[in-house]
Amino acid sequence: MGSIKKSIWISVLALVASITFQPIAAQAADICVPDKIEINKFSIHPGQSMGLLLNGQALTAPCTTTDPGIASFIYGDRDDLVGESVTVTDFNSWKWKDFTYEYVVSLFKDAGKEQKIDAQKVLSFHFYRIVDGTADLSNPLATLGIVLDPTTAGPCHPDLVEQSSDFVSPKQGSIEILNGVKTLAPCSEFDPGWVGLGYIAPGSNSVSISQLYFDQWTWGGEVTYKYIIDLFTMANVDTTKFEKDSMLELRFFRGGDPKVYPADLSAYTLVYTLKLQPPTAAEIAAEKAAADKKIADEKAAADKLIADEKAAADKVIADKAAADKAAADKAAAAAKAAAAKKSTITCVKGKLTKKVTAVKPVCPKGYKKK
Repeated sequence: MGSIKKSIWISVLALVASITFQPIAAQAADICVPDKIEINKFSIHPGQSMGLLLNGQALTAPCTTTDPGIASFIYGDRDDLVGESVTVTDFNSWKWKDFTYEYVVSLFKDAGKEQKIDAQKVLSFHFYRIVDGTADLSNPLATLGIVLDPTTAGPCHPDLVEQSSDFVSPKQGSIEILNGVKTLAPCSEFDPGWVGLGYIAPGSNSVSISQLYFDQWTWGGEVTYKYIIDLFTMANVDTTKFEKDSMLELRFFRGGDPKVYPADLSAYTLVYTLKLQPPTAAEIAAEKAAADKKIADEKAAADKLIADEKAAADKVIADKAAADKAAADKAAAAAKAAAAKKSTITCVKGKLTKKVTAVKPVCPKGYKKK
């Protein structure tokens, strides 16, 4: 099975790769007056930066050379960038620096715009260089897409989710790798958002997406076949029709409104795919036989336990009855023996003496017991 590449930001937004070039040479052989502007990251968390590239070189320190221009910001939904626009025109002394989360937020504040930061939204940044005192507003030097994610960066709020295995079956799961860290146990932190579960039949290019919102979604641990089936079952998907070599695509849309489905299913925060290996007919039959045998064995064991307990109880009753009968018989025998014991008395009549031995000895007529 070929390796299935799993990466975030695949086909997320056309504007991410929409770097446009102004057909004007740089004003100097200086990356601080660039012909090409790029970014390494599409999404940044507090404390992170975009990794700004000017003419292909990473900007490790703020520039000292000015690059006069007009910077325009539009912040809104990913599929419909008609949100509130923030355009700053007074940048005659613009100096390039890396776009950190805090820096971008400060630009909003400096422009007098209070924005509610949401990982479901995107910031479209445009820069128009001023040449000979004018700027061609139809031809930006660069257009960059930036997502401001207010969650704290870390494995439990990943930007990248990979797998230690490209497929899962009833006998094999896959360990989630979060931001490059293999996580053997589920996170204790929540990462709320919408989850899109996609099923791709073998040979098909279409994805059937079922959406679920989780306010307590957690990452990490082993992704088992049962776990995946349980997720699809929650989404009311008939998993009995899953075919061998079908694909699972899990799309995560961080944040958002729990009552509103993500409008653009291509604007996910991250995505990964796994090949599903459902059990074969023989495996299903074997599993059923094993389950039936387990049930039969458990019933036989339970029946034996009940029978053994009944036998033990019956023995206790029988032993007590036998002991009671033996005691009664002994008492009766003792009584009978006592009743049947002979005694001897002496009887006299004048000078005559006679001994009488019997169970209940009685002196003959005319004799008196001495």
